Amino acid sequence: MPSKKDEKRPAISKRLKISKAQRTILMIVLGASLGLGICLVLSIHFIKYISFNSKVISAKEKAISNYEETIENVGICAKPKGKHYTDEELKKCNPNTLSSENLPGTLRYKIMEEMAKNSDLESVARESQSDCLTSSGAKVDYRKKYNEETDEDRKAYYLDMVKMCSSLRVIPDALPAKQNVEALLASLNQIFIISDWDPESLAPSENDQESLVEGVVSIPVTLSVESNSKKTLTVLNNIERSIRTFDITSATVEWSGQDKLSLQANAIAYYLEQAGIKETTETVYASKGAKKTSSGGSK
Repeated sequence: MPSKKDEKRPAISKRLKISKAQRTILMIVLGASLGLGICLVLSIHFIKYISFNSKVISAKEKAISNYEETIENVGICAKPKGKHYTDEELKKCNPNTLSSENLPGTLRYKIMEEMAKNSDLESVARESQSDCLTSSGAKVDYRKKYNEETDEDRKAYYLDMVKMCSSLRVIPDALPAKQNVEALLASLNQIFIISDWDPESLAPSENDQESLVEGVVSIPVTLSVESNSKKTLTVLNNIERSIRTFDITSATVEWSGQDKLSLQANAIAYYLEQAGIKETTETVYASKGAKKTSSGGSK
């Protein structure tokens, strides 16, 4: 008859086998859980990586689109053969070899073909200079010469002459591209000459005033007119008719004996700041949290 000790051995052996199987199952479950966790972490990482790269690609495509739109709208290059400009098309692009007549709808076309021919602008332009006329007195068509010329140096020369001898010359007269006090005073002096009045002195003002229009800079001027009422009003009317704007901000008018009218006024003339293409930088963030963290750090 077997002892109790011998009877317990099979039971202990079974429990040991079950315990070992449980440990094996537990390790398998643990390994599977660890593998699943790693897969989830990697999946999230790759999803974020793909999302971030999609944002970068989208930002690059937007920059390229804006760049191409600028080129096409200004008239620097002809329209691309396909949807986008190729590297070869951009390398071959030379504005001086293009005729503005073949670029309808562009800024270049509007300036060279529409504004340069505008009879309304020409009607208020200054008298033609000798370089703008032939020996017989006819007006030289520098715009046509510009379109037909192939040499870049001559083309650049003809472009300058177009600006000076066509309706385009009105634009820099009305709003110069730089601060030139001497030219401003010369304009005022021309108004006084037309008004048949000789000022005792002519000088710019030191009262700086800020322009209300972005990109337009003000030049303060002091006006002083003392003559009979008819002459003074003639000066004011010619200032009002001037193609260059003179905004009178304050004035003092005094009447004296023998029909004399004295005028002391502060006025503002304007010039245009140099314009150009502004480059912008766009930072792409992986998430809103990253953007906030970056903004907080920059402060």
